[in-house]
Amino acid sequence: MNMKPINTKADRTNMPLMQNEPLFSVVIPAYNAEDFVCEALDSVAGQTMSKSNYEIIAVDDGSTDETSSKISAWAKEYPMVELRLIQQANKGIGGARNRGVREASGIFVAFLDADDVWLEQKLEFIAHHIKDVPDVDMVCHDEWLQMNKGSKKRLTYGPYATYRDLLFKGNCISTSATVVRRQKILEVGGFSEDMRFNSVEDYDLWLRLAQADCRIEYLHKILGVYWVWGQGVTNNIVLHNQHAMNVLEAHFQRWQPKNLYYRYLMRRHRAGTLRGGGHAFMKQGDHREAQKYLCMALKQDPFNWKTWVLTLLNTARVSK
Repeated sequence: MNMKPINTKADRTNMPLMQNEPLFSVVIPAYNAEDFVCEALDSVAGQTMSKSNYEIIAVDDGSTDETSSKISAWAKEYPMVELRLIQQANKGIGGARNRGVREASGIFVAFLDADDVWLEQKLEFIAHHIKDVPDVDMVCHDEWLQMNKGSKKRLTYGPYATYRDLLFKGNCISTSATVVRRQKILEVGGFSEDMRFNSVEDYDLWLRLAQADCRIEYLHKILGVYWVWGQGVTNNIVLHNQHAMNVLEAHFQRWQPKNLYYRYLMRRHRAGTLRGGGHAFMKQGDHREAQKYLCMALKQDPFNWKTWVLTLLNTARVSK
């Protein structure tokens, strides 16, 4: 893509925008993020796009550490960046993002988790795509997956862009790599704050946006870094898997038709979610717990070869 700087008021009004509205509102939810939130903010301040075209909404979601102090100190060092710090009682990441969306004034919301970072051309690249495709509602780009031990690999998102595909084939979108038209988020009611969906509230929102005919596109250019700081504890795997199943069941319940074909697709997706939990336990070395999840996956979809391969590998490790 041949990019020219988007710095002028004339460029912005061609998108089209209301006068004095920034193109992007960068929403950063933060909970006990004192160790890394400034790196996230640095990556926004380092964008090649003109600072007049974006604002930052940082939401401290009831932190018990120095998160707010760190953000306030950062804002004093970067007075040229428009940053609003909002402090609230803890409502979970869905509630924090919703508060940021409500406070935002940009046409598009660019989500960034406090422990992730962007590459410097992210906003400018997305802005040019929006200008080229003015009816796009949601854009997701690729990222680096960066492990805390130093290894990294490319994460390529997509290609699912319809409600049916996202529901039956799975989540293929990363929140910190996603920019969404703010009005669309408001129309569908924002992120769920139901704690039964916690940690997968983003997937639920993508599903509802797709159901509302949101135009979703994927750009296969690496524009961010998704950090993984360590292995999740056992309880987090259990909760994440249960919450993912809760989202699926909520949407499966409303899906029509429920003929044999779609019932099979539901079982297949349940099995894939359970298999993912089993694989996560295998990575943790908890092979007995992994066996439970893989057995549940086989009950849902007994002919899936991926589940059988993991089951055999896990059984071999249990027997050692």
